This record gives sequence, structure tokens and C-alpha cells, in this order.
Amino acid sequence: MTISDFGEGWVTSPVEQWAAILLKSGILFWLGGLFAYLWHISWTPDWALLFQWFIESKIPPVQALLGIFGLLVLVSVIASVIQRLDLAVLYFLEGHRYWLPTLRDWRIHRHTQRFRRQYQRFQELGISHKPLTPKECREQAYLHEQLRHIPKHEGKLEPVMPTRLGNLLYAMEQRPAEKYGLDIFICWSHLWLVMPEHARREVARARHHLDTAVRVWIWGILFLGFSYWAWWAVLVSLITLWISYQWMLQAAKSYSWLLETSFNLYRPLLYQALRFPLPANTHEERAQGQLLTAYLRHSASDKKIAFTQSTTTD
Repeated sequence: MTISDFGEGWVTSPVEQWAAILLKSGILFWLGGLFAYLWHISWTPDWALLFQWFIESKIPPVQALLGIFGLLVLVSVIASVIQRLDLAVLYFLEGHRYWLPTLRDWRIHRHTQRFRRQYQRFQELGISHKPLTPKECREQAYLHEQLRHIPKHEGKLEPVMPTRLGNLLYAMEQRPAEKYGLDIFICWSHLWLVMPEHARREVARARHHLDTAVRVWIWGILFLGFSYWAWWAVLVSLITLWISYQWMLQAAKSYSWLLETSFNLYRPLLYQALRFPLPANTHEERAQGQLLTAYLRHSASDKKIAFTQSTTTD
């Protein structure tokens, strides 16, 4: 997904801010690494002796403060460098690039088989002549939710990405064009600026959760490096990777719902802000949306074409 992260850093609740600092800055990562190193050297600190040494060493307060400040700056710089990897890692987890062709095809085949089983079961529940049991109703609702996140390929629903996250986000990117003819990559930045503040806040919060999950996944993979000192670092890393990926899926679902809802509710504001004629009815919605997308993609000359075609259609 290449949609710009508009609204990153939007003010959230204090709890979310502190949680983001702990998860994104890598403080937990460095504390875990320190613990792994102490485990490696079998050092059990005597806190009384450590405190006594600190007092007797008579470290000047200025040097102590400079040391702490330097350490915080180093951690911040490393966290900033890691932040630059967020988008590349998200691409990787979606399956857009960096995948071996054979592995990519095998994963897509696996998702296709899983999708067909789910679709067949969903069809069976839909044509059942007897009332569904509560368990079957829950299963039908679950299958409907899962199938909703399958993108279209050559006019039919078919997984096209090697990961669940990739298929989920790719399906979200297709919906505005399918329903309204609005290309999400071209129109989203314009729509963002005309949306009400509360709507932008909700979208930004959902994107914030997705970015945080990606960052935790990065720290989790880097934590494998501490396995040189402690065997359990592998276990901690694998658990972190699994939890962060599940978190990513949930955050991506919320993000996709909110993006689609934004187009459902606020696309008339986009037409009005651009002084573009609104579709007369739902039948003309997609065609007019494609004209608007062409206008935003190219130049102002397309607007004259759009107005001309719209007038001819009417």
C-alpha cells in the first residue's frame, strides 16, 4: 500500500502516547538486550553494593547528566533510523516486493485454496433450506468478514498477494474505484483535506496503530540478535513477531473500514471543493468518479473534457 500517511502523529490519549513511546522508541528492546547480556555473563547485581559504588565514585552531576543525555540521544537516533524502515517492511509484509517468485506463487496458491474452501462453505450456508443454528450464524458472519477482504483479479474475487495483510489492504485499495470510480491513490490526499476533523482523527488513529504494529515487528526481528547471549531471545522474538502481525491485521481491518467509510460519506465534499459536477444518480457515480480521477491525475484540460462528457451524458 502506498497511501501517504496523512495525520501521523495526531494527538491521541496520554495512555496511547506513552504506549507508543515504549513500543516505537525501542526502550523495551534495549532493556531486553541488557537483560540478555546480564544473563550471558551470569551477573546477579547486588543492589546495595551497586548503590554504594555509585555514591563513593563521586561522579560529577554534570557528567552523569551528560551521560544520560547522550544515551537518550543515541537511542533516539537509532529509533529514527528504524522508523525509516516502516514503509519498506510494510511492503514486505504485504508481499509487494522482496519475495522470491516461487515462494510468492506458493503462498498465493495456499491463500487461493483457503479462500475457495471458505467461499464454498459460505455458499452452503447461504442456500441452506433449514434455519441456521446460532453456531452456523456466527460462522456465516465470520466467513462474510473474511471474504470481504479478498481483492478482485480479472473481474472475480481471487487472492493476488502472498499474505493475508497484503490481500486485505489490496482489497481496500480497490473498493473506492469499484464503487465510485475514484482511485484511492490519486484522490485520498484531496479527500483528506476536506474531511471533518473528527473523521481525520479516527483515520489517523487507525493508521497510528498499524504503524506501531509494524515498528514492533521490526524490533521483534532485531531482537533475534540477542540470541547470541541468551537462547530465550529467539522465543521472545517469535512471540513478538506473531503478536505484532495479528495486531497488524486487526489495525489494517480498522484502517480499511475507515478509509472506505470516508469515501462513502465525504466524497461529495471532494466534488464540491474541486467545483466538479456531482453525479446525478448512482448509475453515473462510477463514470463521473473516473473523470474526476483523470482530472486529478493529469491536468486542468481534463476538467474541460470531463464537463463536456458529463453534459453530453445528461
